[in-house]
Amino acid sequence: MMRNGWWIALGALGAACGQEEPAAAPATPAPEEPSPYVVERPEEDVPDVPLRDLESALQDGLDTVLELKAAPVQEAYDLVMAERTAGCPYEYVTQDGNYWFDSCSTESGASYDGYVFAQAAVGVPDPDTGLLIDLWSAFGGAVASDPDGNQLEISGSATDYHLYGVAEGVDLDVYFTNLSGTFRWDGPSSRGTWLAEGYDPNLTWQRTAYGGLGAAYLSGGFSGLDGWSIAFDENEVGHEALGYSCEREVSGTISLRSPDGAWFDIRFDGAPAETAVPAGSCDGCGVAFSGTTKLGDVCVSVEPLLAMAAQP
Repeated sequence: MMRNGWWIALGALGAACGQEEPAAAPATPAPEEPSPYVVERPEEDVPDVPLRDLESALQDGLDTVLELKAAPVQEAYDLVMAERTAGCPYEYVTQDGNYWFDSCSTESGASYDGYVFAQAAVGVPDPDTGLLIDLWSAFGGAVASDPDGNQLEISGSATDYHLYGVAEGVDLDVYFTNLSGTFRWDGPSSRGTWLAEGYDPNLTWQRTAYGGLGAAYLSGGFSGLDGWSIAFDENEVGHEALGYSCEREVSGTISLRSPDGAWFDIRFDGAPAETAVPAGSCDGCGVAFSGTTKLGDVCVSVEPLLAMAAQP
């Protein structure tokens, strides 16, 4: 009773002082039931490109890739450097290679602008295996011209590496190439090479021939395939005797970009060496996708990557 009396007294005191009593707290509404969270996926805009066009572009890329090597760049570089004179361009030679940096012209009309570091070797024994090595490599950013005005542009790096000989009684031939950047050459020696075809590579590939059997590795890509571009994702393929369980397909995915700018992924069932491929999957065909939309099978031949006729 005493507690209730105190509350009554305080209420009366507040009224006497002209103060209103506190308003009652609003009622808490009952929680609403959560609604399901649904994301509506927009419909994919699937490009209208026939599968035969994907097959043709992909086969063209596989037929061409081994032609993209540094050798034509080396030939052009040797031709323009043969016109240099003492002091033009300024250069120095080390045990690792030759470096020049200059902007000059010779009396014969050759010109050099930029810088290049280049190295070369022919028939040098590999200290670890005793096999022989041929090597040419150059990187830099330069434009050089011969006296006839034929112009060479090097903007990036180009490398050819060739290891060959007999290993444990078996013929071994390993060819590695890397092209990264922009390369142009106006001279007659470009005819019949990729320099005259307008290809723009950012590409690494390796081809191995062991005892007459081949294997290949592809990474990077290039454009210039009649408007198409191709991109490799560390794809491998090789003969079964070298440990590959599917010699009719590359491993992984190869991507194509159409002349209209649409991208397609071709997913193959092949696998790296010493990796099993499910029975019945090695049929020489991959599945084409546009985004997540399955388009159908694309069948190509990897024989250009494995045939001894394609050996550099």
